[in-house]
Amino acid sequence: MISTMDTMDVKRDVSQIPDVTVFRLVGPFVLGTMFEFQAALREPGVHGVIIDLSGVTYIDSAGLGVVLGHWSHVQRGGYKFALVGMSPRVHTIFEITHTDTVLPIFATQAEAEAALAGAVAAGN
Repeated sequence: MISTMDTMDVKRDVSQIPDVTVFRLVGPFVLGTMFEFQAALREPGVHGVIIDLSGVTYIDSAGLGVVLGHWSHVQRGGYKFALVGMSPRVHTIFEITHTDTVLPIFATQAEAEAALAGAVAAGN
């Protein structure tokens, strides 16, 4: 059982892609820890995102909801979005919900940036 005292660190970094912010999450991504990240996604100047989940130990439906909600938001705005670095345990929830078939998921930030750069070059 995940304790409500658990925390998730949210680290913000720049991407090689213009208008894309990298968020590195560390810890359990659950109802009790999602609010700081949700607030960071809503900050002015955050448009496209790469969400690095390599430090996420567990994700529940609330965390998945944050990811899907922001993916929908960036789609409407025409911005870039990618998920990177999922452990097999975290990837399982995306497989179970079949969201792995619609969300852009990459092994590494470099792979995501290469794909997003290609989309930028193509004018998408």
